[in-house]
Amino acid sequence: MVLDIRKLVLLREVQARGSIAAAAEALNYTRSAVSQQLSALEAETGTALLDRRSRRAALTAAGRLLVEHTERILAGLETAEADLIAATGRVCGELRVGVPFHDGPALLIPALTRVREAHPELRITLRGLPAGGSREAVRLGQVDLVLAVGYDRVPEPPIPGLYEEQVIEDQVRLVIAPEGAAPGDWSRGPLPHTLAGYADCPWALDPDSGLGRLTLHACAAAGFAPDVVARTPDLQATLGLVSLGWGVSLMPDLVPDRPGYPVRRVTLDGPPLIRRVSLVVRRGALSSPAVSAVLSEVRGRSKDSLRAS
Repeated sequence: MVLDIRKLVLLREVQARGSIAAAAEALNYTRSAVSQQLSALEAETGTALLDRRSRRAALTAAGRLLVEHTERILAGLETAEADLIAATGRVCGELRVGVPFHDGPALLIPALTRVREAHPELRITLRGLPAGGSREAVRLGQVDLVLAVGYDRVPEPPIPGLYEEQVIEDQVRLVIAPEGAAPGDWSRGPLPHTLAGYADCPWALDPDSGLGRLTLHACAAAGFAPDVVARTPDLQATLGLVSLGWGVSLMPDLVPDRPGYPVRRVTLDGPPLIRRVSLVVRRGALSSPAVSAVLSEVRGRSKDSLRAS
């Protein structure tokens, strides 16, 4: 039996996307073509790989095992390709970088600019990604490198095949409107420096994001559930709403203020809330000259210079 790597990739996509239709759309195939290829893979292996009783095309135990091997096979192939390019001594080709555009440019673009200037044969393209899906985008090959975030109190589930290197961390503080625009009795008086002091305020957050989960966790620890009146993953939009007095929110320091929409940042008492910013690549791409150039450039900069970018 010789397994076809293209069919293995299809199986992996079905697991990642949750359905045959979604996998077909992601790979620009028809649904029937994907179904036929997976049926052929099952015939070749002599075992059921999809649990067709499930509405979401869940994988059987054998299917999950085959996907684990597929991850290692793809990593090995990518390493082989990267090593061949490295043997030429050139830094060339295309490097696709995922960036959360609300704060990613200030952290990463200066480093990418220097890499591009030093290696004119290298084409660097950027893709805006939501913070919550950036690691999976690397795993599935949609981008080669991404700037990702994480929070100590709400750890992300591990994703196989990825290498993650922390580059900086910043503190998460409360943001409220400027004097005269803030809701609550404290709009013109002393500001509370405990999270519980803002229990009666309206809140702006995205409960599905890492920052939103951190907010819900911290508020629960303070003894209340926030009254969420605005749900958005766009942190600049959140800052705009806060500036206009629509609610309060938690915000990392490295997310810049929105021009024309001032806010006040409040340091809360107790252990600090920390966000960690990392570069994430596939392990198979670590020997790629383009990836190595970016990692070296970022490592060569101090945390102070990263903050100042």
